[in-house]
Amino acid sequence: MPVLFFTACSSDTKTQDVNAVSHPETDTVAVPKPDPKVVEAEQYSLAPGRAGKIRVNMPTDSLKKMIPAENLKAVQRELEGEPYTAYELRNPKTGNQLLLLAEENCKNTCSIFRIRVLSPKFKTEKGIRVGSTFAEVKNAYPLSFIGLGETDFVAVSDKNKMTFTLDISNFPPKFLDRIVADDIPDSTRVTSIMLF
Repeated sequence: MPVLFFTACSSDTKTQDVNAVSHPETDTVAVPKPDPKVVEAEQYSLAPGRAGKIRVNMPTDSLKKMIPAENLKAVQRELEGEPYTAYELRNPKTGNQLLLLAEENCKNTCSIFRIRVLSPKFKTEKGIRVGSTFAEVKNAYPLSFIGLGETDFVAVSDKNKMTFTLDISNFPPKFLDRIVADDIPDSTRVTSIMLF
């Protein structure tokens, strides 16, 4: 009798083990879906040398693989008399809004040498974005240069590898090459952010 009892227990145990193996869905762990707000924040984050997943010095081929062809358009630009290609990144969901320009250098291999952010969707960890004020930029980052850049009036943070293009429409009536930081109204808006 005791032998039959042990055999029955052993048999039950085996049946439970087989059931556990044959129904793995009861043992699976649910993987949480990513929070859309976190995904969007990462997609539009600005950091030194990076706008979302697009990085300065990334190969152009990697950019083309990452961004769908309908969102990317090659355009010709000029820098100091030399033509080069830039890639417009657009968002078709918002009326084909231009988000940024990824500018290409093909001296050795083709790669992105700088990124010009044009959309206020992108922001730094300190909250600076297109549309921020000059006062906010000064409070957030050390500025190493303020003055005329290649084609715009800019405030540069070498430490953060960012250039903030400033709207000159409310500057005092002076030649731009004579404007100094104290002349610039704190309310002056950033019109683009360049990452280099």
